[in-house]
Amino acid sequence: MSAVFNSAPSPRTDRRKPDSPPMRYLAMLASVLLLMLTGVVMVLSASTWTAVMRQGDAFSLFSKHAVNVTIAVVALLLSVGWDYRRWRRLAPSLLLAAVFSLVLVLLAGRTVNGSARSLDLGILSFQPSELTKFALVVAVASFLDQRRYFLDRLDSVTAPIGICVAVVCGLILFQPDWGTAAMIGFIVLGMMWAAGVPSKHLCLLVTPGLAVGLFAVLAAPYRRDRIIGLFFSTENVEGAGWQVTQGLVSLANGGVRGTGLGAGQAQWGWVPEAHTDFVFAVVGEQLGFVGAMAVLVLLGTIIFTGFRTAQVAPDVFGALLAAGISLWFLVQVLVNLSGVLKLLPITGVTLPFVSYGGTSLIINSLAAGLLLNVARQSR
Repeated sequence: MSAVFNSAPSPRTDRRKPDSPPMRYLAMLASVLLLMLTGVVMVLSASTWTAVMRQGDAFSLFSKHAVNVTIAVVALLLSVGWDYRRWRRLAPSLLLAAVFSLVLVLLAGRTVNGSARSLDLGILSFQPSELTKFALVVAVASFLDQRRYFLDRLDSVTAPIGICVAVVCGLILFQPDWGTAAMIGFIVLGMMWAAGVPSKHLCLLVTPGLAVGLFAVLAAPYRRDRIIGLFFSTENVEGAGWQVTQGLVSLANGGVRGTGLGAGQAQWGWVPEAHTDFVFAVVGEQLGFVGAMAVLVLLGTIIFTGFRTAQVAPDVFGALLAAGISLWFLVQVLVNLSGVLKLLPITGVTLPFVSYGGTSLIINSLAAGLLLNVARQSR
């Protein structure tokens, strides 16, 4: 059995509620809100030039982000106040809705930069892959809890989860969105490992996953260009290596104390997508090493307290939920920062709670609220 099961309290303590929220709950809540506030400031600074060039209005992107932040805060508060155990009953419906939306985006999705990842709902756009992360975490946590006494059986646990993840990731790869599909695979594998699924069963899932991922990377020319941009950025600065090179230049330009809010060069078009997946380059340039480290500390606080919550959750379902959401945030942060710092190819994954992106921000806030609810009910 894994550490999650070994550290979970007995059922007799499940309904016991502490007199006041634990410190990790307060630290997590404060970190999420501070990151959202930082994101508002950074998106305002980073999106002005892009908004003028695209729509002729300097505040068009910021206005949308402000609306999304408001919705995200409401989702966070509603999720915090809703008992996490109720989500278990919604798990099948959430998963079906996620799969249906993935199919729908392939049929009628809006295509941007060669990928059909979002559904245009008029005043809003919706990315089904973000909902899929949330639905899978809830569904897998519920499934593993229900079958926690049969974790060593291949046909009862590993095979059903593997088939479900293969279908979901296959639909996402058809968009195509290799980065999100890989993230989902890592999250589910991490949850299965935390639950105590034997390592040899996990290897049966990892091997075909790596083979499909390698084929997906090599089959698409633009993905090959990103690999070339990663290893040979200095030889093709104005081509595949432009974004990552300019991101590193912006980070170096920030130094220790930064250039100051609104200063620097990243927000003036030198760094493509500076308000979305490369917002950390703007943070590093304008706020310097000190500001960038502060953002990392806030993200680390959410992730660390999340994993700690998984160890002391009232029940196994809560423990697996906390572990899955914490792993989700960890993987997303690592993938985003690795792209900015030229450690991995650029995938378009946003920085949680900071980057521009309505669906990602709202779903991340909903997941954070769920994690906070588990933390508030923990020992």
